[in-house]
Parts: sequence; structure tokens; C-alpha cells
Amino acid sequence: ALNKKWSVKGGINKLTLGYNTNDIVYYASLPMSTNATNSGGISTNGYVANSSGIIIENNSAENILSFDNIQEKTPGYINQTMGFIEVPVEVSYKLLDRKFGIEIIGGMSTMFLNENSLSVVSNGMQASMGKAENLNDVSFTSNIGLGFKYKFWKSFEANIEPKFKYQLNTFSENSGGFKPYFIGLYSGINF
Repeated sequence: ALNKKWSVKGGINKLTLGYNTNDIVYYASLPMSTNATNSGGISTNGYVANSSGIIIENNSAENILSFDNIQEKTPGYINQTMGFIEVPVEVSYKLLDRKFGIEIIGGMSTMFLNENSLSVVSNGMQASMGKAENLNDVSFTSNIGLGFKYKFWKSFEANIEPKFKYQLNTFSENSGGFKPYFIGLYSGINF
């Protein structure tokens, strides 16, 4: 507490996020395919490949090569899992400080990447594709939220804090315009 209205807080959170990319089809290919990158990234014609020989394409994209049209294509989706150790530093301002309290919260978080996986999922089956190569090891979020507190006694209170967190630089390149954010609901008790 800096004074009766302002306070600073920090901490450590473990956070895992999952994203799905729907409406894809995939099929087996030769490991040295010429129509896709072999690094796990998205190539210019909408295909994704890795060393396992799986080719993925946007189901709504037009097929350019006739070779692709004879492959048996399976519909599915791509699942990306990203895990972080989050270190937030936030400032809060008390709007109401009685038995029931309300505060505005703002700040930043430093995110340390500790989990990174990509897989293709279809009909209850899942095949690993490795990891995304365009994730930064360290990234940041801007945080804004509200805090609600209820004092049971002078030294005992419960709190709940809905927060919006916008990820600033999670991806280094080739994100396809993807701007991730998440909404968290944090709760606890203070004694």
C-alpha cells in the first residue's frame, strides 16, 4: 500500500493457453515436398509441413497443383498450446473502501514461455507437429481490470478480479495478423 487509495502488487502465475485453427485438411506427403516449407511455419501458398511428412492446407483455399487433388485429404483442425510463467506488476486505485470495496487495476506482465506445441486433430485422433518457431521466449501483456473485495472482519477479506490482458509481442513473425488476448478471473482471500 502506497497510501489509502493506491497500492502496487506483483506475483507469479502459471498460465496455459490453447488456440484452434479450424477448417483445415491434411494428408501425408513425401518429406521433401516442394509446395510447403519444412520448418513448421506457414508458407506463402497456405500449406504447413514438418519433418513428419504431414501437409496441411486451408480447406477453403484453391488447390494449385494437380498432385494435391489426388491425395486423400482428411478434415480437422490445428491445436496450438502455449504455456507461460507470468510475472505481473500492477497498480490499483480504490474507488470504494468500505465493507464492500471496488478498485481499478492496471499494469503489465512479463511472460516467460515454458510450453510450446502444435498438433493436428481429426476424428478423435491427434498427431504432433512439433512446436511453433515464431513464439518469443519472453513477451509482455498490458493488463486492465476491476477488483471487488468484501471484508468479513477487519483483517479477513475475499476478493475477485476480472482482468483483460492483451499480448503485445508473443509472436516474432508470421502470425498472420493474429493478436491474442485473454480474460482472466482471479480470486482469493487475504488475512
